[in-house]
Amino acid sequence: MKNYKSAKITSIIFAFIILSLVINIVYLGATGTHLISGEDIAGFAKNRSKKEIVQYAQRGQIYSSDGETIATNVKKYKIILTTDKERISTGNKKAYVTDAAKTAQLIGPVLGIDVGELTTIIQKALDDDSVKQKELGTKGKNLTTAVKKQIESFDLPGIEFIESNARYYPLGDFCSYTVGYAKSYDDTSVKKMVGEMGLELAYDKELKGKNGYKVYQTDAKGYELVDGVLREKDPVDGNDLYLTINSGLQRNLDYLLAKLVTDTKGELASCAVMEVKTGKILAMSTYPSFNPNERNINTFSNYFLNGTLECGSVFKPFIYATSIEEGKYSHEATYQSGSYNVYYGNVLAATVRDHNQGRGWGTITYDEGLYHSSNVAICNLLDKGYVTKDVLSQKLDDLGFYQSDTMDGLKCSSSINAYKRDGANRLEYLTTGFGQGSTVTPYQLLKAYSVFGNDGKTVKPYIVDKIVDPSQNKVVYQGKTEYSQQIFSSDTVKQVKDLMLGVIENPAGTGKSFKMDDIRMYGKTGTGQIVVDGAYSSSIHMHSFAGLAPYDDPQVLMFLTVKCDETYSLYFSDFVKKIMKESIQVVNQYNVKNENTIDEGYTLDSYMNQSVSYVKSKLEAKSFQVHVIGNGDTVIEQYPSARSRVIKGDKVFIKTNGTEITLPDMLGWSKKEAQSYASLSGLKIIIQGTSGHVQNQSVASGSVVHSGDEVTITLS
Repeated sequence: MKNYKSAKITSIIFAFIILSLVINIVYLGATGTHLISGEDIAGFAKNRSKKEIVQYAQRGQIYSSDGETIATNVKKYKIILTTDKERISTGNKKAYVTDAAKTAQLIGPVLGIDVGELTTIIQKALDDDSVKQKELGTKGKNLTTAVKKQIESFDLPGIEFIESNARYYPLGDFCSYTVGYAKSYDDTSVKKMVGEMGLELAYDKELKGKNGYKVYQTDAKGYELVDGVLREKDPVDGNDLYLTINSGLQRNLDYLLAKLVTDTKGELASCAVMEVKTGKILAMSTYPSFNPNERNINTFSNYFLNGTLECGSVFKPFIYATSIEEGKYSHEATYQSGSYNVYYGNVLAATVRDHNQGRGWGTITYDEGLYHSSNVAICNLLDKGYVTKDVLSQKLDDLGFYQSDTMDGLKCSSSINAYKRDGANRLEYLTTGFGQGSTVTPYQLLKAYSVFGNDGKTVKPYIVDKIVDPSQNKVVYQGKTEYSQQIFSSDTVKQVKDLMLGVIENPAGTGKSFKMDDIRMYGKTGTGQIVVDGAYSSSIHMHSFAGLAPYDDPQVLMFLTVKCDETYSLYFSDFVKKIMKESIQVVNQYNVKNENTIDEGYTLDSYMNQSVSYVKSKLEAKSFQVHVIGNGDTVIEQYPSARSRVIKGDKVFIKTNGTEITLPDMLGWSKKEAQSYASLSGLKIIIQGTSGHVQNQSVASGSVVHSGDEVTITLS
C-alpha cells in the first residue's frame, strides 16, 4: 500500500513538471518571455550580436650593430577624470571625482598643470551634468608607469587610465635623422603606430606587423558570453631591424659634431663614417638634430642624404683621376699658378684665382697644385687637353653624381650639374672641376670617394644590416655589399691615393693639420661658396673634408662638411682625427674573430613592470652584474633590452620608478657601459679621454644623485 501511494505521488509530481514545462513553452511562444524568470528570451535571441576586438601586434624594435636598443615600445597612459555623479563602484562607493580642489592639488604638480587652473577645469566639469568625463590635454597623455603609480597612490576617486603603446627611443638624440620616428594614433577606432620619418617610415611595413582579432558573441547588453569566442586570429608582431651603426661611435659622433658647431659658431654640420670595403655605415649624424621622443624638429630633411652644396676642392681628385685614367696626366708637367683668364672669343669672361688672393705659388707641378688645392690647376687640366669633357661626364655619372639614389629605402637627392644646363658655357664646366657652380650631396661624395678605397670601384652605402623575425629568430633579410663596375684602374687609384697622401703629409698640403702620428690617412680638404642674398658670402663657407685610412689597407672612409666662418677651420682636424681613430678601432673589433670563444649566452626577458627584488635576484642567479637605478620597487626600463643576448658577468641595468639614484662604483667600466648607464639614468656623465676604462669618477660611489646631475669620469 505504501509503495502504491509513493508511486502515485511521484507520478503526480512528474505530471506537474511536464505540465509546467508545456505551459512555459506555450507562454514563451506566445510572449517571448520566460514564465518563471521573466527573462526576455525572444529579445535576447533577437538582440544578441557579435563583437570584434582587435589584438594589436607589437611594433618591431630597432637595434645598433652592437645590440643597443635604438627604438622600442613602452606602455604609456592617458588620465581620465570621471565626473558622472551616477558612477558607483562596488560597495556603493562613489567612482567619480568628489573634490575638485583636493584632486587638483595632488595631481596638478605631478602632471605639470597649475593647481588653480586645474581646479577650475575639474569644477566646471562637475557642475555640468552633460560632462561625464574629462581629459587633460597633452599634459594628461603619454604618462609613464611611474607617473601612473604616483597618481594611483593618492587613492582619489574618479581617476582612470587608458593604456596604450608608445614608441620610445632610449638613446634620445641618436642618429635621429636616419632612424626617424614612429607616432601612435590612439584617438581613432583602431589604435595604430605609424612610421613617419627615416627608417621608421621606410620600413613601416616590416616593423608594424599584422594585428589579429577575436570575435565574441554578446548578449543584448553587449556583454561577452562565457565561451563565446566565435573565431580568432593571433597578431603577428613586427620584425626587428638591426643597423650597421655602432652605438659608441655614433654617440661620439653626435656629441663631437654638436661641439664642433658650437666651437666654430657654425650653422650646421653633417658627417658620416663608412667601412669602405663593405659600404656599412658605422655612424651618421647631422646637427642641429632632434630628440625623437620630443620631436623638436626644425626641418624634416636628412642633410647628409638630401642637402646640396657647392663642395669646393674635395671634388678635385676626380678630375685628376680622370686625367690619369686617360693617360694624359704627367707628374712632371708644370703650369703657372695664381690666376687663369677665361675668354669667350676675344672677350675676357672671367678670371679664376687661387685661394691665396690669386698670388699662387709660381710655376709648379700639377701634383703640387693638388697639395696647394689650386683652382688654376683644374682650369688648366680641363681646358688644355688633359681631360676629355665627354670622358669626364661619363666618369662623374659612373661615380653617382647628379642623380638620385636610395639608401635602404631612404631617398637621396639628385643635385645639379651646372655645365649641362641650358645656356651653360665653358666657365660652368671649369668651375665644376673645383666644386663651384654645380652642386652635390654629402652622400654622393661619400659614395664616390669609396672608389679610392676599393681599387677603382665604388661601394653602395647601406645602413640596415639585417631584418629578423623575432618569433622564430630568423633572418628574413640580410644587407650585402654592392660594388659598381670598374670606373678607374688600380694604377690610377694608386696614383691618386699618393696625391691625396701628399695633401696631408706634404708640408705644402692644405690638409697637413690632419696628419696623425700613428695612422697614415689620405684625403682632401675643400671650401665651397654659399649664396647669401643673391651673392656669394665673403665669410661663411661650406668647409669639407674627405679622408680614408689607413693608407696601406683602407678600412674607413669619412666625409665631413660644416657651414661656418673660415676663421674656425682649425677645429676640424682634431674632430677628424678623433673620429677616424675610433672608427678604425671599431672596424678592427668587428674583424677580430676568436674561434676559442665558448657561447655561454642567455637571452634576456622583458622585466618591465616586475618587482625589482625579483628581477635582481633572478639575474644575479644567472651570474650577471645587476645595477639598480633608483629607489623604486618596480622596473620601468632595462638595458640591455628584452631579447638581447648576454653572457655571464655582463652588466645589466634596471631602472626603477624611484628618483633617488645610488651611484655605483664605475671604476673599470668601459666607455660604452658608462654611456649606457647615463642614457638610462638621465645623469649627465662627462667623459674625459677617448678610450680605455674608467679610472676615476668625480662623485663617490654610494652617493645619492638624481637625473640631470653631473658626474665626470676619466678613461685610462
